[in-house]
Amino acid sequence: MSKTTRLPRCITPVLTAVLLAGIAAHPGCSGERDPATLFGPDERETIVVDAVLYVDRILPEIIVTRTRTADAVSTREATSVNDAEVTVIQGLAEYRYASVGHLGRYLPPPGAPRVRPNTEYRLRVRALGKEVRGVTSTPAPLVIDEIAVLEEPSMEVIRLLDPDSAEGNRIAYQEGLIEVRFDPLDVEAYQVIVLEPGSEDGGSPPLEARDGRLLLPWFAIGSSGEHKVEVYALDRNLFDFLRSVEASGQNAFGFGSLAGDTFERPVFNLDGGIGVFGSASLDSFGFFVIPES
Repeated sequence: MSKTTRLPRCITPVLTAVLLAGIAAHPGCSGERDPATLFGPDERETIVVDAVLYVDRILPEIIVTRTRTADAVSTREATSVNDAEVTVIQGLAEYRYASVGHLGRYLPPPGAPRVRPNTEYRLRVRALGKEVRGVTSTPAPLVIDEIAVLEEPSMEVIRLLDPDSAEGNRIAYQEGLIEVRFDPLDVEAYQVIVLEPGSEDGGSPPLEARDGRLLLPWFAIGSSGEHKVEVYALDRNLFDFLRSVEASGQNAFGFGSLAGDTFERPVFNLDGGIGVFGSASLDSFGFFVIPES
């Protein structure tokens, strides 16, 4: 698994679950409000946005859908919004997206630039006679410096894995603890996604790593075969969304989790709709797990 073969999508599965639940949101959500007030009994269709910018990657695909009332059939086609006006704005530059005509998918214009670090981006979506707005400030680039295998319980380094090549990174199942090391960034939290062939993406809750170190528990890693680990530095919008969605806490990561806050409803940080307009920087590495004999 290389660092560039997979388009990162750490948000969509959770957001889709929220959408298919048929929940209608109170327009004009704000992260400063009591999370319990972010939803209301509104029976109107509400615009749902899935837009995550990744530092040093081309402007991403954006998904625009809508909620359905409780008595309506909710399918991907039924909830799709294919005639929206979708624009990403950075400074004086505006990038008008084009609909592919189905499933609410919108693509950036030809020649769209890469997402800059430490930069403010704005989103504007006009659809269903409404307007959704959001703002994100992108994190600095995340660069993994070391992957250490630590002996338990001394936590001394047994050996180092290569961050840039998975070829020689072979490790016996449950051989010590794997610790990812990087220069800490000025972000709210990090997320880890462990990928292995034949399995669905499973992300951690937001994790704290003020010292730039994250431990990977073995119960979040398969017992054999090729693996890829992606580490994301999350902006405030992604952090708020992930920590406020109950599903994000149902995973094997228990180290430094910031998902312990109690929220009655997700936090969206969008005006006029629900969903996510956020940003992240990421780095990844690969390794091969040798099964127990």
